[in-house]
Order: sequence, then C-alpha cells, then structure tokens
Amino acid sequence: MIRPPRHLGIVGNREKEGVRALLPPLVQWVKQHGRRVSLERGLASGIRGVGAGVSLDALVGRCDALLVLGGDGTMLATARAASAAGVPILGVNLGGLGFLTETAQESLYPALSRVLQGRFELERRTMVEATVRGPRAKKAWSEVGLNDAVIHPSERSRVIAMDLRIGTKEIGTLVGDGLIVATPTGSTAYSLSAGGPIVRPTVEALLATPISPHTVTWRPLVVGGGETIRLRLRSGHPRASLTIDGQIARTVTPSDEITIRRARRATSLIVLEPDSFYEVLRTKLAWAMSPRGRLPDQ
Repeated sequence: MIRPPRHLGIVGNREKEGVRALLPPLVQWVKQHGRRVSLERGLASGIRGVGAGVSLDALVGRCDALLVLGGDGTMLATARAASAAGVPILGVNLGGLGFLTETAQESLYPALSRVLQGRFELERRTMVEATVRGPRAKKAWSEVGLNDAVIHPSERSRVIAMDLRIGTKEIGTLVGDGLIVATPTGSTAYSLSAGGPIVRPTVEALLATPISPHTVTWRPLVVGGGETIRLRLRSGHPRASLTIDGQIARTVTPSDEITIRRARRATSLIVLEPDSFYEVLRTKLAWAMSPRGRLPDQ
C-alpha cells in the first residue's frame, strides 16, 4: 500500500460541461475525509465555496497528489508542471476519448476513496525533451512533453528536409511533412495516425515516426530510451515549427541544432487498475476488434 496523499490539488478544464457544478461538492467531500485541498487559480475563479486558488506552479509545490478534471489536453499540460515537482496525477475523463485519464466522472468518488486509502499504484511514464541551440543564442531553448515533439512546416502546402543522426550515426535526409518523436505514452496519439506502432506506455523507448515521407524507405523506428536524435533543417527549405504535445510551439531554422531525447524527469500517474493497457486499447481504440465490435475469435 502506498502512503495516501494528505493534500490534494485539483486542476481542470473549466470549459468542460459540469465542471463548475462538480467542484463545490467535490471540495467539501475531500475536506470531510480529513484532507486538505487546493485548486488551480483558473479553475477556481468565479466559483463560490472553493477558495481563491493558486497558480499551477504553486499548486504542485504544496500538494502531494493532483486530481485532473478534463481530457487528455488538460492531462498533458498538467503533466509538464507535475513532473518537475515529482507529484503524481489522477486523471478524470469528462468527455471525449480520454486515453490518458484513469477514471470517468461517474466513478470519481469511488476512485478517490481508493486513493485516500492508499489503494493504488504509481506508473512512471517516460517524457520527451527537445532542445534547440541557435548559433548566436546565449542559452539553449528546452521543453519537455508527455506525448511527443513534432517538427513540421510552418507554412501549409510545403515540405521540409532535415538531416537526422541518432547518436553519432548519420541516418539520412528526411523529406516530407515532418517528423514525430513520440514517447510510448504518445504512441497512441499523433504518431499512431501517421502510421507509427503502438508501444506499451511503460517501455523505455522513443518512436521516430515520419509524416508523409517522400520515399517509402523512411519507416517508423523505435529507438532505445538512452539514445539521442539530432536534427538540422536543410538550407533553402522554409522555416519549420517544433511543437511539444500540440501545445507549445517554437520556430526553428536551418541554423538551429535540434536535439530530442528522453527527458531526465518523468510523469507519475496514479493507477487504480494495473496492467489495464490492452483493455484500454480494446475499449477506447477498438483494437483487435472486428467491424461488428466483436473479437475475431468470437
């Protein structure tokens, strides 16, 4: 049994239906169970009975677990802040696919009861770190993500060309719509739609998935968790963008050296049902299902 959290932080997407009505009774329930509770400022704003709220950075510094109300987008943004402080997160899906979330709204209170009793496990998820070094920049730009780092054209209807190395080995020049470097967690996101493989989230690896390459010899590649991918745009091609988790973007040019590797820190997810990954694939992605929704051997 894991030590139960004593101070619970709540983060969420206030635009999700039902969030504003859910918060006051949720806060009261946590307090009635003898725990402290704090809310992220943007979530708490304008809702009576939940307190003023604090910034996300302050929240992760004072709480020992985070409850995330929303979908995968909210989880991704929270994961970046929580991983820096080593705070575990429990995701509650409030609509949509919710592939990263652990439980649904209708199961919120039973799930919280288990968490407050310490009846859960922590699952370490690899994160990706992208670094950009310009020739005249005094300091390199760096950011981490839970799902992926994507190099793609800044202009529509244009392709980019980039030279790739893994470690010290020259791999070749990729011409196409870009490259996705995904974590195993992100293997079921953008990388999957571009033809990348599904990888169990706890595997220590990164996935290099080309986006619409101009030659069929460029195929998705799984690299070791300790390997580093280095990229440089070819001169004469348009500027490109480096996007982290679809939420943070930076323009890159041929003069920049881009390095993508496994991040030093990781996201810690609160898991109530261990080894449920393949069941999630089956129920949420209809993996291995026939067109009628039945397993092939049924």
